[in-house]
Amino acid sequence: MSKIRKYRNEYGLLGLAEIVSNKCCGFPKIMTAYPPKLGHAVRLRLHTSDTMVFGNVITDEEYGFGLPSTANVIVDVGANIGLTSIYYAKMFPNARIFAIEAERSNFELMLKNVQTYSKITPIHAALWGSEGYISIADPLPGAFGSWGFTVSSKPGDVRAITVSSVMRDFGIDHIDLLKIDIEGAEKEVFQACDWQDRLDSIVIELHDRYIPGCSSVVNRALQGFSKSTSGDLTCFRK
Repeated sequence: MSKIRKYRNEYGLLGLAEIVSNKCCGFPKIMTAYPPKLGHAVRLRLHTSDTMVFGNVITDEEYGFGLPSTANVIVDVGANIGLTSIYYAKMFPNARIFAIEAERSNFELMLKNVQTYSKITPIHAALWGSEGYISIADPLPGAFGSWGFTVSSKPGDVRAITVSSVMRDFGIDHIDLLKIDIEGAEKEVFQACDWQDRLDSIVIELHDRYIPGCSSVVNRALQGFSKSTSGDLTCFRK
């Protein structure tokens, strides 16, 4: 009964019904949840990291950490299926939000999840240290199984963009909040960092456990920012 109440509170009655159906019959594989906190439906792939991410972002509000008092422009890098972008859209309803996701299946589900949020702009690309085309790599050991996607500098069909190119292409002069969770690629992004003066705050998950040296590269690029941590997240703020 406690699990049933938990599912109902998190996913709504119809979401609960789809979870029960999946446990009994094996379908649907992708559930439609109607979380009371959001007021809009979101789609989650059952038996993947989607439900865990939903719990972290929507239920536990982990990304409430490091928020600025106001925000007009937010860039969500490693947006996955769009849940953090949606959370930010609820917190800052007037903000323009740019949701960047490299992996195609995540991006396609994000398109469905954010379609009712007119201020969220989905971008199918990988944030990197230079523009070009790179590839999706195998998940790193200890990541979320087959769902802990990473990117590799090996040539491929995934468009690589930079913070500077995002600002250029979308006419952005200043970013109020930059959120980054890209499974170690932050090392590449911050090695060629010449845009930090145009940011107010960054919330990032660092991945030294996968790619040694991530923290030192980021810390060096953000000298002069104040720093605080909460769980796996680190916030840098001017």
